[in-house]
Amino acid sequence: MTGSFSTQLFRIVFTLAGCYNLGFGLWAGFRPLQFFEIFGIAYPRYPAIWSCLGMVVGIYGLLYWYAAWKPEYGRPMIAIGLLGKVLGPIGMMLSFSDEWPHRLGMLTLYNDVIWWLPFLLFLLRGTTLATRLVPWAPWCCAGFHLLGLAAMGLFLRPGMLIEPDPFQRATYIAQHSTLWAVGWGAWMLAAVSLVAFYVWWGSRLAAPYAATVGVLLAALGSVFDLSGEFISVLVLVERSLPVLGTSTAWDPAGFVFYERIVTLLTAGAANLLYTLGGFVLMLWTVSLPRQVRWAMWGTWLSGLGMTFAAVFNQADGLTATTAVLFPLFIAWTVWMGRHGRRM
Repeated sequence: MTGSFSTQLFRIVFTLAGCYNLGFGLWAGFRPLQFFEIFGIAYPRYPAIWSCLGMVVGIYGLLYWYAAWKPEYGRPMIAIGLLGKVLGPIGMMLSFSDEWPHRLGMLTLYNDVIWWLPFLLFLLRGTTLATRLVPWAPWCCAGFHLLGLAAMGLFLRPGMLIEPDPFQRATYIAQHSTLWAVGWGAWMLAAVSLVAFYVWWGSRLAAPYAATVGVLLAALGSVFDLSGEFISVLVLVERSLPVLGTSTAWDPAGFVFYERIVTLLTAGAANLLYTLGGFVLMLWTVSLPRQVRWAMWGTWLSGLGMTFAAVFNQADGLTATTAVLFPLFIAWTVWMGRHGRRM
């Protein structure tokens, strides 16, 4: 995390963070009511407060641009930014109520959560703790994916497309919302750990530009992945609760629509980008044994198959490709953790 490769990645991330913050600030400042329209909640009495919030968020963008320009002087800005991005979701969770529904938590994903990993890695770079943590990247990735598979079998399976009846899926989600959130939380950790693993992998290659492309593809994939997982936890649960006999009538078409969005984001777009990013890194890794390279090819091909199944809404195809993709991926990730070296 201290070489030119990581510095280039941090420059790109901070530039994107600055663009996002400035864009959000302009949006909130000039269209203060649009956020409330999108999420279907009542307009605030004083929309100028939302405009002021946008102005504050936008100013942070200038600080992130400075950190991208002068990363050697950017630690205080990034530390303050990370603190805000941790406190923001906490404040959001404490604010949830009938007037401030859980689906509004989607905002914290883009404002805060997707920036946690790069901001934290930047603050840790060059420290003794970072030196100790770096070799664990592939092991954490394999472990969190194993945890995700366990969560899928224990907590998520009855609410997923393998159950053909939408009403039964919605009933399970509504009755086990906490377990549902825990299960998807495991997959959120898997998504973040995958990006960290790709950074670890890319830093060992002699082709920094190709490594940067591979990591950025995976990072973009994680945004899609986390988006789908947040929708599962925040929106699908809301859409499921009416099956328990609340005052709101259950909308099966709306429930299935958001399920479809989740599938396209996670198994479709995210999986495709992870596959492409890993394929790029593999092409520039010259010291892989034949068996490992074949296992990687099996992972990428099954990843493409999963994307195909997601696009065409084939539940059996998603199940079959999951059974092939993740065991192969975990196996060669563990191998790379045991044989990590300059590639």
